[in-house]
Amino acid sequence: MAPSETHITTLPNGLRIASQDAPGHFVACGVYVDAGTRFENDELAGCSHILDRTTFKSTKQFTTEQIVQELESMGGNCIAHSSREAIMYQGLVFRHDLAKMMKMLGQVVRHPLLLPEEMDDTRQTTMYEIQELQQRPEMILPEHLHAVAFRNAKGEPDTLGRPLLCSMERLEVMSTEAMRKYRDIWYTPDRMVVAGIGMDHQMLVDLASKEFGDMPSISPATAKLQSELRAPARYEGGITIFDTKDLPPSPNPDDKQLTHVYIAFESLPISDPDVYALATLTSLMGGGGSFSAGGPGKGMYTRLYTQVLNRYHWVENCNMLNFSYLDTGLFGIQASIPPSPEAHAQIIPVLCDQLLRMTTEIGAEELSRAKNQLKSNLLMSLEAKVVECEDIGRQIMVQGHRLSVAEMCKRIESLTAEDLKRVARRIVLGQDVQSPLDFATPQDLADGQAK
Repeated sequence: MAPSETHITTLPNGLRIASQDAPGHFVACGVYVDAGTRFENDELAGCSHILDRTTFKSTKQFTTEQIVQELESMGGNCIAHSSREAIMYQGLVFRHDLAKMMKMLGQVVRHPLLLPEEMDDTRQTTMYEIQELQQRPEMILPEHLHAVAFRNAKGEPDTLGRPLLCSMERLEVMSTEAMRKYRDIWYTPDRMVVAGIGMDHQMLVDLASKEFGDMPSISPATAKLQSELRAPARYEGGITIFDTKDLPPSPNPDDKQLTHVYIAFESLPISDPDVYALATLTSLMGGGGSFSAGGPGKGMYTRLYTQVLNRYHWVENCNMLNFSYLDTGLFGIQASIPPSPEAHAQIIPVLCDQLLRMTTEIGAEELSRAKNQLKSNLLMSLEAKVVECEDIGRQIMVQGHRLSVAEMCKRIESLTAEDLKRVARRIVLGQDVQSPLDFATPQDLADGQAK
């Protein structure tokens, strides 16, 4: 059976509605806002994180208790999440609850009260969350990596370098006024997408119009302010070393003391045709932990397993890193090793050797395996309706159209070893070459099918 077409409607105020039909008892819907931490400044730092943590609180029509009861009656499968380039609100419900879910999304997105007492509760729970995450290097160190990579002229983290988590200092002084100001600037209908999976498109348009159709179009003053704050990411790079030997030990006695090393380079924006080669290269290199149950499906035949983890017994963990954003990205490698002088002296040459080999050595068998694993991961992840709904919402928000998973798999399959080596040389060696790949746009594909 051929995949359903993604339908898109734009309301007079600029809000876009996208849906795709799908069989099943459940439907997924969400609201995606073109906002996030990269659009914050010093005055509004931390607002994205706190906004997603205050989502299911009292609104214009509902108290917090009523919202909780309503969500529980629909199954409670709903989340809010902020990232560097988006704030997302989404849920998965039975078909007959779609209208209720859209009404709830309309309330939490457009009409939160942001009461001071609720802010105090959120401050306490978020403080605990931040303290917990500080004990997880795999969560915190990528944040430091971004802070080193993307800085302003003063050397301070900016745009993509701004942290996903509100700092403890900002959390203590965070005000509802700052959050309202952030919402006034960025929560405009032209920066919102309502997406859905599993329903008739006109039904979603009617429900979304009811909840969001009366939003006023963006004013010239707000558009001017957005333009001033929407600065391009500035890659600077650098080095940062954290000495944690004097910190208190982990409360978990099973935790090992390890040194974590991250090496990254400026990478490609999501609009670059070579992002498919980069994703395939990431799959080919793979990686994981020194202990893993399972076989090929767990990535144990990837290059970092066969050439690093299986050769150097002292390496506890080794993985590739790949972050893609609107105008740039980060690509690199990470390892965790024992905190010994011998391991410290050897790890950088080992990692750099792997980075350099990518530019000259890509075997046919490992390329085929990497393509298959990447396509498999892509297809399996999109089996979840909430994930596919987010994929639709984010694609429409970023590029105005949706590329089907079949076309993505086709592009992955068309890649050659030279494509992967070329993209490795672009990033690791800094070769200033544009991608020769020229993929058709969804409109080109539609025109071709019509002919």
